[in-house]
Amino acid sequence: MNNQTVARTETLSYIHQLLEELHGMAHNANFPMLAYFIGMAVIESEEALWREQQESGGEERD
Repeated sequence: MNNQTVARTETLSYIHQLLEELHGMAHNANFPMLAYFIGMAVIESEEALWREQQESGGEERD
């Protein structure tokens, strides 16, 4: 992996972590529509992380 790929993956991983926290907060505060949309962003960030790993020769998806 080159430095740019590592930086992209680290940034994406951080975004994913933040989104998971926000999803939990929205759910716990009873904002179902907001939780739904943030949940969609969580899924998209997971998919993007998987694609980054595949493009850099990473491991297989679970």
